Amino acid sequence: MKGWILFLLLFISIHLNAQNPLGFYLSDNKDFVELSFKEESNLIVIPILVNGNGPYNFILDTGSESGLIFDRWVIAENNLVNARKIPIYASNGNKVTDLLVANDLKIQMTGVEASQQTMLVLKENNLDIKGMLGINAHGVLGSELFNRFVVEIDYQNEKIRLYKHDNFKAPKGYKRMDIEVKSFRPYITVDIKQKGKKRQKFNLLIDSGASSALFLDEQRHEQIDLPKKTLDHTIGSGITGLLSGKIGRVKKVWLGKHFKFKNVITSYPQQWKIQTEVSDRDGTIIRHGTLGSDMLSRFNVIYDYLNGAVYFKKTKEYKEEFKFNRAGFTFTALGKELNQYFIADIIPDSPAEKIGLQPNDEIIAIGNKPVFFYTFSEINGFLRGDTGTSFDIIIRRNGELFKKTLRLRKLI
Repeated sequence: MKGWILFLLLFISIHLNAQNPLGFYLSDNKDFVELSFKEESNLIVIPILVNGNGPYNFILDTGSESGLIFDRWVIAENNLVNARKIPIYASNGNKVTDLLVANDLKIQMTGVEASQQTMLVLKENNLDIKGMLGINAHGVLGSELFNRFVVEIDYQNEKIRLYKHDNFKAPKGYKRMDIEVKSFRPYITVDIKQKGKKRQKFNLLIDSGASSALFLDEQRHEQIDLPKKTLDHTIGSGITGLLSGKIGRVKKVWLGKHFKFKNVITSYPQQWKIQTEVSDRDGTIIRHGTLGSDMLSRFNVIYDYLNGAVYFKKTKEYKEEFKFNRAGFTFTALGKELNQYFIADIIPDSPAEKIGLQPNDEIIAIGNKPVFFYTFSEINGFLRGDTGTSFDIIIRRNGELFKKTLRLRKLI
């Protein structure tokens, strides 16, 4: 599985929120509600109803300005009457698909709902999101909740808590950091120490839809250097195709005065078409990259867009080592139940290459246990296990079964 980043909406800038006059509200005039979510590959997946149908699985993404529906059949055709079309082009200039602007949608979650909502819809869904996440995801919920409420993400207990701004008071044990909200997205300034350089400040988008810890735009910022040791890797996938790049580590990352991380796995995307200067009437900031969920999920996080603040509280995952794939292969999920797993890519000079695994091999068993006993996330856990760990893996290739022993090794 790739260190996945949702870069679905990075090539467009459409302020649909202005078209949602009613916004979300808490049912029965409550001051606070709690929702459950499922964490998949560090991403927040929540069930929602659209026009009373569902539930559908949506990814809660601070990095998206607006909501996006992957599958057109989720909504009724009357929501697309006279829909505006937005063409999407690949980097080579070829048209990929159209985004349609759907109107008058009703969105419901536990204790919260909204009417007359506007969201983007893929005219054609060519994204293998099911395979990459191992879950049947139907869309993205963007800034809509964060603009309306104070939002607490409790990764450890898989809970989201929504508070009205007037009644919110930060709980004890949380540390505040300032953020700037521009185009409905939060930006934070952090300190980063690269090897051979002094500690420097960088402006990062806080993106709960990016599964890895840190992304830096090395190609367009002179103060960002590629580490000497890197791996070529596919970082993500989106509307316009694959996003390739390199994986390395930075020495240290500081979030304010209270939190410090060492040897942070960092993605360096190539040809990353993000907006480097983000402006509004309050000024301009230079964006150097993204702070993703492999770091965010080590905290309970509270977002308060209205007051330009984010609050962090350590969880038991805070001191966990930042791990990258130590087996040397990525995989996708197929089948009706998404419990058939196939090898997608092999990392050169890795344990997987050494024992002869190949793309399109079907994984039948891991550790002498059939793979349908494991979740997608559990298999990812095997691949990121401790260095030196060995386990047997049975694969099917061209109708024949092969048993191999895989020994994990630190690749980066």
